Amino acid sequence: MRKYALAIMLPMLLVSYSLLAQMTTPRVLTVRLLDQYGNSLPEDKRVMKFQASLRGVVKTESSFGFGFSFANGDMWGYVQLGNFGFQWVPGDTLDIVFSRLGDQYLQARTFIVIPEGSGAIFWGRPDNQERQYPGEPVRLYPFILHIVAQDPGIPVLINGKATALVTGTPVTAKTKDDITGIFSLAPPPTGWRWEPARYFITLRDFEFSDSAYADADGVAQPGWARTLEFRLVPEE
Repeated sequence: MRKYALAIMLPMLLVSYSLLAQMTTPRVLTVRLLDQYGNSLPEDKRVMKFQASLRGVVKTESSFGFGFSFANGDMWGYVQLGNFGFQWVPGDTLDIVFSRLGDQYLQARTFIVIPEGSGAIFWGRPDNQERQYPGEPVRLYPFILHIVAQDPGIPVLINGKATALVTGTPVTAKTKDDITGIFSLAPPPTGWRWEPARYFITLRDFEFSDSAYADADGVAQPGWARTLEFRLVPEE
């Protein structure tokens, strides 16, 4: 009977050990989010998106233990480190891309090194008196696309379709589709061609710039910027 009991208990113990070995330490990271001017974002989680990556494992705001919350007048993105499916360790780097839809398409990419400890991490918390994990609030910035050619006002096509865009007028993205895809210009005069004929643009082609655009007062403002230059050259 004793041998029979051991025969039953041993597999159960092995299964329990396996489950325990696969469990990861829970720890919540919350990140305070601001707009490009340093103001708190409005309380509307429906327009917020993010993608968090740790050692190649990717989670989004719809993953269990991940999402957005609004507290004390601020929008926060939160990440449950224990839900990536492996044991994280202090020193691991979390790569997070936050996005916001609305009047402008705003985005920020930040890299956070997980600090020592096991308590919750409030990154950018304004009233953190201990300043143990102060970090800096993450600002989301707009995307500005500059399309230039020999003359201003030339119609711009995206994915072969006509748009309201023209050369010489900066494009401030309202959606991702405004600034991504295959960009080309209206047909050139006979005997001429555009060089290059087209650009294939993704969000990763934009670089952060302190002078992405000028505001109403002509002051340079930061943002994600990209310039597409088309040259008119004679046909050979």
